[in-house]
Amino acid sequence: MLSAIEPPLVCARVTPGRWITGGDWGTFAFWAAQKKGETGFASFKPDLAAVDVIAPDHPVLFRHFDHTYFANTRALRIAGVLENTPDPRGGIYERDPATGKMTGILIGTAGEQMEKLLPPPALAQKLIGARGVIAALNRAGLTSIHDMTRVDEISQAQSFSTFVERSYTNLAIYRELKARGELTLRVHTFMALAVWPDLAAHGIRPGGGDEFIHHGNIKDFVDGTLMFAPLANAGSFAGNFTFRFLDEATTQRQMDGADRAGFDLGIHVIGDRGLNVLLNRYEKTIAANGPRDRRFRIIHVWFATPDDLARAGRMGMIADVTPRQLLGEDTAALERNLGPERAKTAFAWRTMIERGVRVNLVSDFPGLFNKTDVSPFEPLKNIYAAVTRRDPSGVPEQGWHPEQCLTVAEAIQAYTLNPAYASHEEERKGSITAGKLADLVVLSRDILTARPEEILATEVVRTIFGGKIVFERE
Repeated sequence: MLSAIEPPLVCARVTPGRWITGGDWGTFAFWAAQKKGETGFASFKPDLAAVDVIAPDHPVLFRHFDHTYFANTRALRIAGVLENTPDPRGGIYERDPATGKMTGILIGTAGEQMEKLLPPPALAQKLIGARGVIAALNRAGLTSIHDMTRVDEISQAQSFSTFVERSYTNLAIYRELKARGELTLRVHTFMALAVWPDLAAHGIRPGGGDEFIHHGNIKDFVDGTLMFAPLANAGSFAGNFTFRFLDEATTQRQMDGADRAGFDLGIHVIGDRGLNVLLNRYEKTIAANGPRDRRFRIIHVWFATPDDLARAGRMGMIADVTPRQLLGEDTAALERNLGPERAKTAFAWRTMIERGVRVNLVSDFPGLFNKTDVSPFEPLKNIYAAVTRRDPSGVPEQGWHPEQCLTVAEAIQAYTLNPAYASHEEERKGSITAGKLADLVVLSRDILTARPEEILATEVVRTIFGGKIVFERE
């Protein structure tokens, strides 16, 4: 019976009267149906009466993957929408054909107008979400992250040509949590390349900050699969320079300037031609500014030529690789499309190490911008993927190009000491060493001697941050 439904946890945790929103429901199921070639997909439709019982004290507005919406009765009343309210121009308040009563489904401008009523997210609201995310990271055994961040005062003072800081975290969130003594995660920041000249005025300098919030990296993007012929912009490899890219001269000038100021560069790159372009840029920057202790990164590096992997090693590059991105691919189709030779150096983590590239394992959390895939942030899941090149279900059985697997010891180092080195913090974290920060994780088994499947079954027993327990499994 509907009256017997207990309010779910989200309703219990959200203050009565606050909006509960989200989107895009049905997306994952729709994409799964598309992959199978199924037509006529229809996702579930919320039941207005059931949602009203579950969330009687909260206005609810959810967005569907096709950009229709669902609102509960409380949200409709706040918007002044009653049973006899006429449909807005360009929109429809869906009604039950049998009873004529509203179903809560809003189509076209009916949903768009409702969404415009939502209060803009305030810092106080973002802090609530940040506490929840940080608690989840602590539960997974994480005590440090490298995160793309932004300074809102700089962002508001600029007029960008594109949304260059899309997905960047407002640094004020971390600063406020730190001021309240609630930051149980160390943050190394990546700032957008376009804003580097303004950072010093806001106290952000290479190596600056403290043991909680540390600065020094600049982030930019090259491509979305920029490949050499004959795969260039063909089939599964259709892609070019990223939308953030302006022109070669501007990008090179910005890179040279950020490097001259002492910032390290970390740049997203996917395709083999994209990596070639990026290494050329890095070489120009290094030649322009002379030698120093640089810790430049190539981020993701899906596809590469053998020559450029060797060049990256000679240049002392650090590669941030995301195992989940390989396992999100149809590896059989990837093999066919790349061909046998190019497949050998795709997601070539073992070759990177052999060529002298230092490898970090990263999650790329939360995942794709189109919200069709969420990257697992749990280190144990990513370590399993790195040492097996299989997904959690064991596919492909032998792992895709298993000669490129990491050892468990290498994967642990790629999650600990290597990232600490990449942020110039290896003297204070990254290993259990006297004098370093007491950031530790206790696991339910020794994964160095465990079978791969046992790594997935391993649990985080305790997470220690600065000598204090911030998570302990009951």
